[in-house]
Amino acid sequence: MKISELKRGQKVTIRCKHKTLLVDVDATVAGVRSEVVLLELIRHDGQIVDFTSPHVHIITIYEDGLDMPKAWTNCRIQKRTVDGKQYHALAAPKASVKVNRRKVSRILLNKPGKLKISNVPNGVDIMIHDLCVNGIGFECPVKIEEQDIRHLYIQFLDEDREEEEEIKVEARVVWKKELHGGGFFYGCRLVNAGENLGYYIAEKMREDR
Repeated sequence: MKISELKRGQKVTIRCKHKTLLVDVDATVAGVRSEVVLLELIRHDGQIVDFTSPHVHIITIYEDGLDMPKAWTNCRIQKRTVDGKQYHALAAPKASVKVNRRKVSRILLNKPGKLKISNVPNGVDIMIHDLCVNGIGFECPVKIEEQDIRHLYIQFLDEDREEEEEIKVEARVVWKKELHGGGFFYGCRLVNAGENLGYYIAEKMREDR
């Protein structure tokens, strides 16, 4: 996918890296002109952000909720005036690549869980495939409609442990894939979790060594 294929109104994440510093900012596509994407001006603390430093590495990430996120590396962003209005002009030298935004260690679970969708009263039985401190992947027999995806509430019990402890997380869908045998696989970013999540993952990782 070329960056010029982005459409007006779509949201992207601009990831700025300088040495060990990493900052994500959200941006909205205002249009495309000659292979350059025009973004609504990005501000921080009321000030227009300056992306022209040669020491800052810029990555643009786009999530459509249908597939794994797409990323463009080595991007350039400059201010540009078009028809009397200022924008941040975004350009990328190469086509996008699919990326997995969960870079931290994960554990494979393959355990049943319960999914509750905001605005839907009844829970759904799911199979949780993997889990990490900021993401979760699970199989679900039903398609989650976009209007229902505000937050997903997921919980499960690990019956292999001596003391059964319920794990609860709150997530947002990043991508989904329809499975050949029926159902859907969802990759989600965690937006909230119980305090015991980190301890649980650490213990499971020690057990797997």
